[in-house]
Amino acid sequence: MSSPAPSSRTVEGRDVKSAYARWAPIYEIIATPTVPARKIAAKRVNAIGGRFLEAGVGSGSALPLYDPSVSLVGVDLSHDMLKIARERVAKGLPNVEAIVEMDLMSLAFADASFDGVVCMFTITAVPDANKVMREFARVVKPGGVVMIASHFEARRGPWQVTDRILTPFSKRLGWNPSMPIDGVLDVPGLTLESEEQLPPVGLITLLVFRRDA
Repeated sequence: MSSPAPSSRTVEGRDVKSAYARWAPIYEIIATPTVPARKIAAKRVNAIGGRFLEAGVGSGSALPLYDPSVSLVGVDLSHDMLKIARERVAKGLPNVEAIVEMDLMSLAFADASFDGVVCMFTITAVPDANKVMREFARVVKPGGVVMIASHFEARRGPWQVTDRILTPFSKRLGWNPSMPIDGVLDVPGLTLESEEQLPPVGLITLLVFRRDA
């Protein structure tokens, strides 16, 4: 089976907004398989502590998983998802500083604003993942961390078939199911410290980078 043309994989901001306007009412249900990975990523953040940017905060489903000592700013491009996140914060998450609508490719934060960035299931929903990673490197303090949890293009196994089936529908889905992991690995200022396969059945990869001093 031949690979889809690159244009069918490229997800633009308008695709994300349109897709997640549809997904927002049922997102908590369809994202159930990602819950174990979210818990693991949040546990890693809690072990580090400090001020974190959750990039692609979406409906804010991970926000209650962080320790009260972790200060958070959540950003996302989807207005519809952020409405749910704000409602969640309003019910009692005082460690969340702000929930802001923002493009990850152009973060409105000063250099070295955060101790770390955590980005879950969002890096495959941007037009240029490498540019987003460079923005993450910019806003993190030297010695800080950038954590990426996502499904990347499967090289083998059953997920490879699933990727091929879903990829032509990337724009409608709002993410690219077969984005190569290479797009996030070679980023100036970031050194990959660990790569871990997370449940379910290795679907999710957790990458931890360290910002160079």
